[in-house]
Amino acid sequence: MIDDLIRDLQLLWKADSVIAKIWAQVMARRFGLFALAGLIGVFGLGMANVAGFFGLQASLGSVWAAAVVALADFVLAGLVLLLGRTARPGAELELALDLRRIAVESVEADAQDLKETVDALGQEIRHTRESIASFIHHPLDAATEKLLIPAALSLFRGLRQKKSET
Repeated sequence: MIDDLIRDLQLLWKADSVIAKIWAQVMARRFGLFALAGLIGVFGLGMANVAGFFGLQASLGSVWAAAVVALADFVLAGLVLLLGRTARPGAELELALDLRRIAVESVEADAQDLKETVDALGQEIRHTRESIASFIHHPLDAATEKLLIPAALSLFRGLRQKKSET
C-alpha cells in the first residue's frame, strides 16, 4: 500500500517534470522567435534610417528602394512575431497532462486506502483497549463472555452432531 503510494508519487513527479520540460521548450522557442523578430526589426529600422538619409541626400532614386526594403523588413518582423506568439506545445503536452491526471487519481486512491487502513487499525486498537479495560474491571463477566459462552456453544454443537450421526 505504501509502495503503491510512493510509486504513484514518483509517477506524478515524472509527469510534472515532463510538463515543465515541454513548457520550457515552448518558452525557449518563443524567446528565440521573438529575438529573431527583434533583430529583423532592428535591421528594418536601420534601413529606414538609411532611406531617410538617402531621402534627404537625393530626391527619388535609391530612397524608394531603401524604403521598400525597410517596409519589407517590418512586415517580416511582424510575421515572425505572430508566429512566435502562436507557438503552442504539441500533442505530447496533452499526453503528459493525461498521465499527470491518472497519477493524481492513483495517489488519491492510495491515500484513501491508507486512511481506511489506519482508521480500521485505530478502531481495532480502541476495541482491544475496551476489551482489556472491560476484563480488568469485570474479569468474571469478560471470562463468561469470551470463554464460557463459546465453550458451551461448542459443546452443544458437538452433542448435536453426535446425536445426528447416530
